[in-house]
Amino acid sequence: MDEQDGNGKDGYLVEVKHPGVVETHRTHDRGKALEEVQRRITEENLAVAEVNTGRTLLVEKKKETKGAVSQPPETGGEAPYGWPRRGKAFRRVALLGGLLGLMLLAPMFLLLGTGVKIAQDPAFVPAPRVENVAVDLFERPAPSAEPEGETPRLDPVLLAHGIAAMLKAEPVGEGAPDAFPYTVHVSSFRSATRAAAQVTALREQGEAAFSAYVEIPGMGDWFRVFCGNYPSREDAETGRERLRALGIKETSRAKKSVALAVGGPLPVNEALALESRLYADGFFAYAMPRSLPEDRVQVLVGAFQSESRAKAMQDRLTEAGFQAKAVTR
Repeated sequence: MDEQDGNGKDGYLVEVKHPGVVETHRTHDRGKALEEVQRRITEENLAVAEVNTGRTLLVEKKKETKGAVSQPPETGGEAPYGWPRRGKAFRRVALLGGLLGLMLLAPMFLLLGTGVKIAQDPAFVPAPRVENVAVDLFERPAPSAEPEGETPRLDPVLLAHGIAAMLKAEPVGEGAPDAFPYTVHVSSFRSATRAAAQVTALREQGEAAFSAYVEIPGMGDWFRVFCGNYPSREDAETGRERLRALGIKETSRAKKSVALAVGGPLPVNEALALESRLYADGFFAYAMPRSLPEDRVQVLVGAFQSESRAKAMQDRLTEAGFQAKAVTR
């Protein structure tokens, strides 16, 4: 319409069409006219039927339907004057939900496809079914008895560097001491594996090395590595000098007058067989360089200050199936 209404008066005209009635409201400010339209849309459930570029703003009372929600007019564009724009939001949510669904289902389809392919492969052979068997993980296997009349199996490493090698050392003559309370303390480890590795390395260099397990109050479990058996402090110092020549400098002289005797004095072959069984359970046995009657050998394990310190290792030997008692070195 023109800049003036039909009565020739300046300003803006708001026409509100009710069924059978048309209300007119005039204002000189376009912003106020728009606010009037917005107010009526909100309070009276009106919808904009037409907005002229001229001076007339037209709103129309929509026909209400009980229980129904009024819809925006078909204007071909966006809903005017604050009408809720839910269509685009719903489309975006639906699209996002569809994409998420595809992302979740795609791996399932891939797995199913792979399974079908494997099942159809002629080279595919299903694994046989195994019955459930109760297993006690803490049960120790029973020691295997040696067949009667058969020579016990001996570990070749021990034959080269264990008690057999110690027995080949220079024999002790008459008047030799009966006690060897001194040894050389080489190192201490929290790990039994590391201690065993050093004992093995020392034995490969011709040393009479062995280890001892102790529980120290306030400090926990330790595996000590010792080397040699000596009757006096001076002899032990000589042993330390020999170790320094091998590159082992951090050592100390130690008086350990107690050892654990496993079983009684045995013939050489039986003593070597016992040494092999001890070695299989993680114990390094040794023998003293002194003569026993009838060429018998006493198998020893560990070196300790007292019988109370030897108790922890004695318990370990008992758990492994060996009978041990504390004796004087």
